[in-house]
Amino acid sequence: MARRRYAFDEDKIALFHKEGRGMGRGADYKPWLTVQDVPSSGRVHRLRCLKTGRQHHLLSDIEWRLFLLFDWADDVEDIREQFPLDRDTTKRIANETGVRHPTDPSTKTPVVMSTDLVIDVLRNGRLVTLARAIKPSAELAKPRILEKLEIERRYWVEQGIDWGVLTEKEIPIAMTTAIFWVHGYGYLDNLSQPHPGYYQEKAALIRRELPNWPGHLTLGQFCTEIDRDFGMETGVTLFLVRHLLAIKSIRCDMNQPLDDTVLLHRFEVVGTKRAETVR
Repeated sequence: MARRRYAFDEDKIALFHKEGRGMGRGADYKPWLTVQDVPSSGRVHRLRCLKTGRQHHLLSDIEWRLFLLFDWADDVEDIREQFPLDRDTTKRIANETGVRHPTDPSTKTPVVMSTDLVIDVLRNGRLVTLARAIKPSAELAKPRILEKLEIERRYWVEQGIDWGVLTEKEIPIAMTTAIFWVHGYGYLDNLSQPHPGYYQEKAALIRRELPNWPGHLTLGQFCTEIDRDFGMETGVTLFLVRHLLAIKSIRCDMNQPLDDTVLLHRFEVVGTKRAETVR
């Protein structure tokens, strides 16, 4: 029963096209595959994009970490995951290269191939599209994996799009861990608040206060004091600091570990300098 649920035949492929899978950009994009469409081994992720607000469907830990990096990068404008390739084109490329086109193992239907991430990047004032396949490095030793990647590579070459393969070896773990610590705090619109604009007001207060506190204090100490001094519930200041980091209103070095034990001198409020006289 489970196999049939995830199997693809011509009717299911037609339905996905009708649903607009693989269409749109930004907040309107619909990935060809979602986490509900693949058998789960516990390594799938859903994250809300900081750039567009859309929920992304990542099908592996490597995809998840690379998505965090691309979403954090200032020059990235859009990220489209599980991007479908035109099936007639991939079938032609497979025939031309003598490679067997991927098929569904249970229905024997030629599947719609997809590229893991398609990224729009702003370079020298011009929007450039990149296509990236994502694989564990060990997979690249398997002949069948290389055959399918070659179909994908030729597809994007024909489109004039920069294509490449990324593995776990390209991932700075410390940086992606730091990004993840703040990533889920980028939005306040799904929170109940004591009154409209409450968290925005408190975030502005924290942003104003942060440069005036001693740099040798930990972030946790600062947050405890601010919660108490301004009558906020325990944890609100830390939550809002993570929000300010996520929207880049506050900066810190994301290449180092990040949590509430970090000293305040590592944080910079964008557009201000730390006061010489500290309280």
